[in-house]
Amino acid sequence: MIRKSLIFLLTAITFSSSQSIGSGYSFDEELDEPLRYIVTHEAYLDFEVKGNSSSGNEKLGRVTIALFGDVCPMTVTNFVQICKGFKRKGKKYSYVGSTIHRVVRDFVIQGGDIVKYDGTGSLSIYGEKFDDENFFLSHRSAGWVSMANYGQDTNGSQFFITLVPARWLDGHHVVFGKVISGMNIIKEIGEMETYKGTSVPKRQIEIVRSGINDINKYELTDEQLNSQGDL
Repeated sequence: MIRKSLIFLLTAITFSSSQSIGSGYSFDEELDEPLRYIVTHEAYLDFEVKGNSSSGNEKLGRVTIALFGDVCPMTVTNFVQICKGFKRKGKKYSYVGSTIHRVVRDFVIQGGDIVKYDGTGSLSIYGEKFDDENFFLSHRSAGWVSMANYGQDTNGSQFFITLVPARWLDGHHVVFGKVISGMNIIKEIGEMETYKGTSVPKRQIEIVRSGINDINKYELTDEQLNSQGDL
């Protein structure tokens, strides 16, 4: 079975490496003024590794993500509302209960399937999917948070977090956030064992809480944006 979750990066990787990718700008758009990295929201995700009846669950801890809502208001609003939880046709959807269903060592971890919980489902607050908002932000270092997709304008709830710089994905996935604390947890997840020949982790890595911190807006520096760890 070919999963959408296995497709989302393959299309980007097949693009020629000679393309001018990595400026953090869209190929066909220019900003009217220099880009400022204003953090408008902070989201948090609490992770646990689910065990069996004898071993119990292992708490990994909290990951906090700075979100750039002035740059990507539609994408950030979607992520914020899913973190809080939203209702559709009488059913509540949120990241709670969803899993990290894909681990690619030295590349990315992927999660956010709030429908089927296995990487084959996705849903946004706008409907099943929504358009690529822009490509102003770059996968410039470890810890950047970006929308997973299975082609142009197919964003939903799934996201991935980079483990290394991955600028070749620029222009193909909408970047909207940066991990500011809990990078040790992201790196630990990125080292977890997967089934042979797949990127499916052998252990169930679950988001057990999600939400939004109450903050005032603040700006990140270039040094912080390029950080490989916590800020």
